[in-house]
Amino acid sequence: MKNVVALAGRVALIIVTCCGLVSCQNEQKPATSSTAASKPVPPTPSKRQQLLNMEVRALYITSWTAGINRFQTLTDMVSRSHLNAVVIDIKDSTGKVGYDSTVPLVAQTGAYEKRIRNLDAILKQCRDKKIYTIARIAVFQDPNLAKARPDLAVGGGGQKVWKDRKGLAWVDPASKTVWDYNLAIAKEAAAKGFDEIQFDYVRFPTDGKLKTMTYPVYKRDVPKHEIIRRFFQYVDQQMKPVDVMTSADIFGLTTMVDDDMNIGQRIQDVADYVDFVCPMIYPSHYPPGHLGLEKPAEHPYRVIYDACLRGAKRLEGKRAKMRPWLQDFKLGAAYDKKMIIDQIQAARDAKVFGFSMWNARNVYTEAAYLEKLPEPNPVPPLRDQVLEDIRRHDAARLAMQNRSTSIRQEKPSIHKPRRKAKGN
Repeated sequence: MKNVVALAGRVALIIVTCCGLVSCQNEQKPATSSTAASKPVPPTPSKRQQLLNMEVRALYITSWTAGINRFQTLTDMVSRSHLNAVVIDIKDSTGKVGYDSTVPLVAQTGAYEKRIRNLDAILKQCRDKKIYTIARIAVFQDPNLAKARPDLAVGGGGQKVWKDRKGLAWVDPASKTVWDYNLAIAKEAAAKGFDEIQFDYVRFPTDGKLKTMTYPVYKRDVPKHEIIRRFFQYVDQQMKPVDVMTSADIFGLTTMVDDDMNIGQRIQDVADYVDFVCPMIYPSHYPPGHLGLEKPAEHPYRVIYDACLRGAKRLEGKRAKMRPWLQDFKLGAAYDKKMIIDQIQAARDAKVFGFSMWNARNVYTEAAYLEKLPEPNPVPPLRDQVLEDIRRHDAARLAMQNRSTSIRQEKPSIHKPRRKAKGN
């Protein structure tokens, strides 16, 4: 009997041991196919998502330059430098389209002008060099479309097409036909492989005989800034299915003024509909007395840091990031290597998202870009001063708004009170 009990005990011990081994083996086994299938596979990031966090550092290149050997020289320079991108005109402020487009209205209006001989080839060249490409489209300053389609043009009274002081014509910013025309070019550029589409001249005209202007579509029934907001809202709707980044060039003063300067541009009306806003904050373009400076162009760090920090504060909570245009041309001061680096340092100190360099002739100060990219200063010397200026400005604006509201509420009726009837 004792032998039977001992044997049973040994059998039980073996069974328990085997169960434990099986349990351990099961714990070490990878998940079965059914378990793996139940875990959601993260979607592959789109091209746009992959590029969203890239710090873009670009040079501007005209469509004329993009069509000659000098384009190779400039892209070689970008490859050797701390730059990583190019902005290429595909439709400039003359209204001419610089590549062989298949958009019907380009052919119908004679907009094509042979400048970029082989767009596919230069885009491939940029891809091979890992250079980010931005297609720049000038929208409402469009003398070519205004001439071919005067029914879309800003009028100057009678049958005349209105022209600004440079003799350039504009089309109506409220015209959906104009919107669709530019968006067709934008979509074509994206399909060809540009990483980003940049919209410029998205505003009403700024100079010339403004009082004589007439519009075929715009009825002056809403503020100009509402028309520009609607345009960018439409851009967002139309470009969402396209795997490409979007950006908008705007006036530098939009980083600090509260109104639309009578041209329809306010930074807050753009920032919810594009990935980047690109204010043109060239120091040479600010008037004497700006920031208390007699010659702002001679103080690139001060001007750029102030504009960048103000712009970045206005974009807090918005979709768009700020990527400013900086100056590499001689105006107001002789811009040399140090002054260009000072601008880049200021932009990085303000923690904006990259920068683009402008020179209309595409002649750049190469030595400034071959230097090591300036590291952001962890404690910028002007930060507290600028933030205090912003706080005071916001407080004054709020006080003015409250005062205006109070006056409207307390204003007596303009109607004279009725006289009481005299007693008998």
